[in-house]
Amino acid sequence: MTSSCGKKIFDGLFIWLLSVLIGSCTSIQPITGYDTVLSYYENGYKSDNWKTRLEAIKAVATIKGERAENLIIQALNDPHNAVKIEALQILSKRPIRRARVYIRELALSSQNDNVRWNALRTLSRYRDPRDASIFIFNFTDEDWLIREASIIGLLSIDDYSTKYIHIDVIIKALDDPSISVKFATLSHLNIQHHSLYSKLIQMLYGQNNPPSLLVAILKALQPYKIEEKDRDKIIEFLTHSNSDVRITALQTLKAKKEF
Repeated sequence: MTSSCGKKIFDGLFIWLLSVLIGSCTSIQPITGYDTVLSYYENGYKSDNWKTRLEAIKAVATIKGERAENLIIQALNDPHNAVKIEALQILSKRPIRRARVYIRELALSSQNDNVRWNALRTLSRYRDPRDASIFIFNFTDEDWLIREASIIGLLSIDDYSTKYIHIDVIIKALDDPSISVKFATLSHLNIQHHSLYSKLIQMLYGQNNPPSLLVAILKALQPYKIEEKDRDKIIEFLTHSNSDVRITALQTLKAKKEF
């Protein structure tokens, strides 16, 4: 009888302590027990303090199950951008299929560039052809970081035909004024097309190309059979002052047994 009474008192004190912690703290304290932990973080996310909500989302990042997933998805609509971004970064590491529609909406209409950039990066993890229009729309943005994330997203799509019909966007990315966008395009190229080949050869003739860009162009050419009229230009790079350019040029010529 005494033992039972003591247990009830202990349980009551434990529940009271949890309510005090949730109501008064601005930080989430780690505890154990799946249901208790989830309840604690779910209540923590109800806080008016955005830092507490942020800590709650961070805490459930590696917890499996529908309840944890629901909390992460809920955070995509949080009024504070830092909480949205944290949820997006979690989803980039553990994509949840039903979260995709909310990520699309952020990538398309968020007024915060940092949120939109993270949404684009996360959306690319889904590799879904239905998201091509989102990436193409954002590729027209003035911010090169948004354009970079957009072209990576388009090239990440797991559907050859989707990329094939948007070859004009890929070529435009190779002409982007930002060298970072060019590098991102070259390093993620996973489609072959005669127009792409012509564009890559044209880029080799560019004035004052830095060695790193030349290496990226030459690597992008390696899946192609180099046409006779273009071999001499690549052979020129065998005597380039930069060793990486020389080695990559040789590898490009050898890739299709051109040398």
